[in-house]
Amino acid sequence: MSTHPARDDDFVKVATAEAIDAGSGIAVDVGGIEIAVFNVDGEFYAISNRCAHQQAPLCKAGEAKLNADDTWTSTRGGVNEAACTVSCPWHLWEWDLETGEHAVSGKRIATFDCEVADGDIYVDAPG
Repeated sequence: MSTHPARDDDFVKVATAEAIDAGSGIAVDVGGIEIAVFNVDGEFYAISNRCAHQQAPLCKAGEAKLNADDTWTSTRGGVNEAACTVSCPWHLWEWDLETGEHAVSGKRIATFDCEVADGDIYVDAPG
């Protein structure tokens, strides 16, 4: 039986690393908090799943739009791996995955410590 190298017992297993494709994310519930976990070139980041603008679910970033033929983009936001950011699927607000900052407005959303051990992703439970 292996243990994760988390700093304390507040870390919670949320997924396997192979469950999140590079450049995408998933939503998880950790201690009643909705968190999005993103894979950026094999590095994992945990951030609030809700955009501070209008509460859009950030985990949906990059999914194909149903009405893409009539819009200027075929996807809903996305992960910019080079910049380590995620763009909101509703209005494309770009959030830094390390700091949770939206550079244009100066607003921030919560980020959470995230670790990988033995192929599993752990997030530090809030609170």
